Amino acid sequence: MFGPREDGDVRMKSRGQEAAALLKSWQAIPTRIEGAIRGLSGSALDARGGDENWSIRETVHHLVEANLIASNILLAALAGSASPYDWSWVIPSSTWMRRLGYARAPVRPALSALEGLCGHFAVLLAACRGGFDREIRLLDSRGARPRATTVRKILEEQVDHAREHLKVVARLRAEVVQAKGRPRRRRSARRR
Repeated sequence: MFGPREDGDVRMKSRGQEAAALLKSWQAIPTRIEGAIRGLSGSALDARGGDENWSIRETVHHLVEANLIASNILLAALAGSASPYDWSWVIPSSTWMRRLGYARAPVRPALSALEGLCGHFAVLLAACRGGFDREIRLLDSRGARPRATTVRKILEEQVDHAREHLKVVARLRAEVVQAKGRPRRRRSARRR
């Protein structure tokens, strides 16, 4: 069987390759965040900007939180939950950030948790045949009708979400670096 594959086989391989690339992109979010903030001092992490006027530190926590919530949705989807997943309680805002203490919380533990979470879900997705196409119904806001989505779509949304916020972090970082010169290198990332 060395001849050309049937269209179905080619599509399946292509879909599998797309899924693997998507999972790799999602797993890279913690590394991308770490790269975006590498070398920034604690005070530099407190630089604010963007439409929400969040600090770099708050943005890091927001991205970790978004993927933590997404992982709960992924878990429900992979488990085949027939119940809608209500995430209408999530309202990230300055008040939300203040209540959670994101402006003061170190980022290293949050990034470590996200890295572990991404690794854990990579294993779960590998074990679930057809996992990327599993569906779940989401309640996006109070009183809304549930909308159907897939594991694939949730992962795509999180990759895009991180990309957009990290653009803001890059702009803030450039402003900090320009204002203060090159960022200092820290001895230990644990202190952040």
